Amino acid sequence: MNPQSMFAFFYSLFIKVIGALLFWVKPGNQLTLLVSFPDNARALLKEYQEGQYSFNINVLLTQHAKSLADEFPALSVSVINEKHPLHICKAVFSMLSSKAVVVDNYFVLTTVLASRPDIECIQVWHANGAFKRFGLKDINTQKRSRSDVRRFRKVYASFDRIVVGSEHMADIFKEFFDITEDKFLRFGVPLTDAYYEAGKNGHELKCKHHLPAGKKIILYAPTFRDHQFESFSLPFSEKQLAYDLKGEFLLAVKLHPVMKQSADLPVNNEWIKDVSDLPLADLLKMSDLLISDYSSVPFEFALLDKPILFYAYDMVAYDKTRGLIKNYTEMIPGVPCIDSEMLLEQMQDINKLQSEVERFSHEWNLYSKGNASKQLLRYINEKSY
Repeated sequence: MNPQSMFAFFYSLFIKVIGALLFWVKPGNQLTLLVSFPDNARALLKEYQEGQYSFNINVLLTQHAKSLADEFPALSVSVINEKHPLHICKAVFSMLSSKAVVVDNYFVLTTVLASRPDIECIQVWHANGAFKRFGLKDINTQKRSRSDVRRFRKVYASFDRIVVGSEHMADIFKEFFDITEDKFLRFGVPLTDAYYEAGKNGHELKCKHHLPAGKKIILYAPTFRDHQFESFSLPFSEKQLAYDLKGEFLLAVKLHPVMKQSADLPVNNEWIKDVSDLPLADLLKMSDLLISDYSSVPFEFALLDKPILFYAYDMVAYDKTRGLIKNYTEMIPGVPCIDSEMLLEQMQDINKLQSEVERFSHEWNLYSKGNASKQLLRYINEKSY
């Protein structure tokens, strides 16, 4: 057993022991929210504050989502370290004290609920669509030992319900988590609610974030390349932006924090701007065109009915090292472009791109209609304990 597997084994065992020692804890009229990404939780907490719900809510944030603590000071919100023994005890106690637990990622902590049928574990996941393989179909998972895979399966089996926004995503979960049809709540994904809310328009957001009001924005949001995060390719050069695109566009680049550290992006450039620190939702709303690759960002952007291009210059290599869904090229709205020339050619027919996005959004956001958070919280509110 390698060190990684050994640590994971004892970590799982520790959680199991804590769950057994807390056998006396009974579920109450409480919801525990275990959060690794802020978007779903933000939508749920906003609805919780605005609505009238009879249950209490306890929010446990991992480090990646800790900014939410400042956004909801009136609620019971705390930041935990999943590896800290005391924090594990705190999380398990909160979960066992609840009638429902909502999670947005893979958490070994949920395995303590396997022997508690009176506590419902609901997975909302952190994306409303997927181009990359994950779960049991992740390439890295397939290289792990049998004991590791059994441990993964225990986590997936702990999900009593999974919230989905489309039949496509339901099919993916069935395959990637090896779960059955009866698990799904077809409420839509909470993070999509924000795109149905009235808010600042593109011009106001440009002013807020000091972007040129007179230029259209191309947002480039590549996926995190965990195998070679220092390597990525810009879709357009300064020359192409100035001449081929007639100076009409600013290329706004949003990178994963790890990629940003090693990226060599131009500074004080009139054609290319690093916007990695700006909120994704604001960037999507003020952008006129999205260029992405294997990221889940297009599934959200499609809700805004604006064109999307796919810069998949390393598609073959990425599929080998990370793994894409089987029908990636047929599923995306458009064609995978391998260079700037193909991207420029695709931009010649914006109307075609637009119609492709409409089809794509209808398929992947079938149940996401702006009331996903309300539906989920009402479902939990009606649960007895």
